[in-house]
Amino acid sequence: MSDKRVKSTALGRPTAYKTEHDKIAYDFLAGGKSIIQLGRELGVARSTIYKWAEVNPSFSDILEVAREHSQAFWEDRLEEMMYSKEVNAPLVKLYFANRFKWHDKPEVDEDETKAQSLNVTFDVKPAVGDVKVTNAKTE
Repeated sequence: MSDKRVKSTALGRPTAYKTEHDKIAYDFLAGGKSIIQLGRELGVARSTIYKWAEVNPSFSDILEVAREHSQAFWEDRLEEMMYSKEVNAPLVKLYFANRFKWHDKPEVDEDETKAQSLNVTFDVKPAVGDVKVTNAKTE
């Protein structure tokens, strides 16, 4: 917890964006924290952070990179705990699905209207050990 955290819960007009928010946002998010947690740290609502990003292209870019680095932070943690028996796998799955929009469905290219199967016929010559693909086409 930062000593800079705003303790006030007063309602009112959101604070103005300041250039020092760039570094705070990057450091906080790249350390694995969320936009909600950043808002709490800065004493503003999530919507205020997004409004700042709409009117400040450099802040928007920093947020985008920082969010990617936040995901990388958690992917690193996931690799570290992947084989631990103490990990609650359903909870981890739920966290990643909600936080980073991960899902079990395979991604389909937007240009493809349907999945295509590939049939391949192999011609094997055991004496020589060569493998030759003689008929590969999509259906």
